[in-house]
Amino acid sequence: MLNPNYIVGFVDGEGCFSITLNKNDDRLPEVRLLFEIELREDDEPILREIQESLGCGNIYRLEYERYEKWRPHVKLKVSNFQDISQKVIPFFRRHPLKAKKRLDFEKFCLTAELIKSKQHLTKEGVEKIQALKYEDSLGALDAHA
Repeated sequence: MLNPNYIVGFVDGEGCFSITLNKNDDRLPEVRLLFEIELREDDEPILREIQESLGCGNIYRLEYERYEKWRPHVKLKVSNFQDISQKVIPFFRRHPLKAKKRLDFEKFCLTAELIKSKQHLTKEGVEKIQALKYEDSLGALDAHA
């Protein structure tokens, strides 16, 4: 198992905590949380160790054929809400991020709470999530400090 501080530093530099809102015809957008790390394929072993340490996620191979000189990449992706709420969020709560990515993580956590309380199924809840998603990070630091 990797040292948790190594994982924190790695994710501070290479990780992504994202909130997605997918159009859903005339209904409310579908809200999803994604935690991802994408690296060149020759770094796949470290991605597998991070996956094992977190105890979740899938690794995908990505081909960038349209870019001649790009090497294939691999991506660790966690999109299952149960894994996010019970593994990813608790891990980074116990081992806090140090760089500005912690602001994205805080938005990610607030959105997870809204999803847990089923607010993402209401117009008002989706509007809260959209506001969080597009909130200026500097404003977020002041508002959530």
